[in-house]
Amino acid sequence: MTNVLRCALMMVCLLAAAVSLLCVPTGSILAEEKPVSQPAQLAQLKSLAEQVQHLEQVPVQEQPWGWLRWLVNDQLVPGATMTLGVVQIHAGQKNPPHQHPNCDEVIYVLSGSCTHRVGDQSVVLRAGDALRIPKGVPHGATVLGNEPMKCVVVYDTGNRQFVPVEE
Repeated sequence: MTNVLRCALMMVCLLAAAVSLLCVPTGSILAEEKPVSQPAQLAQLKSLAEQVQHLEQVPVQEQPWGWLRWLVNDQLVPGATMTLGVVQIHAGQKNPPHQHPNCDEVIYVLSGSCTHRVGDQSVVLRAGDALRIPKGVPHGATVLGNEPMKCVVVYDTGNRQFVPVEE
């Protein structure tokens, strides 16, 4: 895995963790949690190592416009409350307009660029740019230039729903 991809995945995971902490309701049980004993922590570490997903080892979902690779979701990691994947859209291509009725999406561009249409607005995204797409809002990306666009996508559910919409 390239250093850029490692850094991007780390940034997205840290961002997602920060967002989830900000969304904890007042009076939640987090303040009342009991410390975990050291033997329990060691047991969690063993199972944690088994949960690591390697980009090169997860299946590629080929599409006419590019590909997707899912690293975390509730099918790959039972109990996961988030979805994380890497998407590539080939040069000159676009993914179909769609929405996610059950979750927000965050896209972080690793390489290339695209015009991303969200609702009735469009924005150009380049490597290093991140964009939040609200739940239920139609969106889609069209690659700019002769280079594919590769990005990390994160959803705030382990079971992301995909619904195509007409242009």
